Amino acid sequence: MGAAATAALAAVLAAGALPVAAQSAAPTARGAEIFAGNCFACHGAQGQGVPGLAPALAGPLSPVLARPEGRGYVLRVLLHGLSGRIVSQGQTFVGAMPAQAALTDADLIAVGAHLAALNGREGMPFDAAEVATARAESPVPSHKALRDLRARVMP
Repeated sequence: MGAAATAALAAVLAAGALPVAAQSAAPTARGAEIFAGNCFACHGAQGQGVPGLAPALAGPLSPVLARPEGRGYVLRVLLHGLSGRIVSQGQTFVGAMPAQAALTDADLIAVGAHLAALNGREGMPFDAAEVATARAESPVPSHKALRDLRARVMP
């Protein structure tokens, strides 16, 4: 991209004048980059999961992301990780997903947008206020509490 095009893009971004589709595409693309760096080894490049290691994220999260409680579950697993026994699509997993709390709020939102896209949904499943609220929770939800929440929100 040339200097003029870069300057023009910077001006559009600064003005917030991107079309809605472009505004949601940027976090989704960033989320895909983060997913490729942090998540794909266990969950697969396209979120298809790895049998015996980690469940699929593409497909089974669609109904979860459709409900506020489900979106809260996904956000809290991203922030705090999850360990112990879970069942997904009839397969049992016993392992540990590390917390991703070191990611910025914007990056967590971007990963959420990517997860939504993997599940045929558009937009961001949570926003900055929801991330801030989840980060501020005290006490932090235990992994048992997150597994119990999972049992309520997963089909």
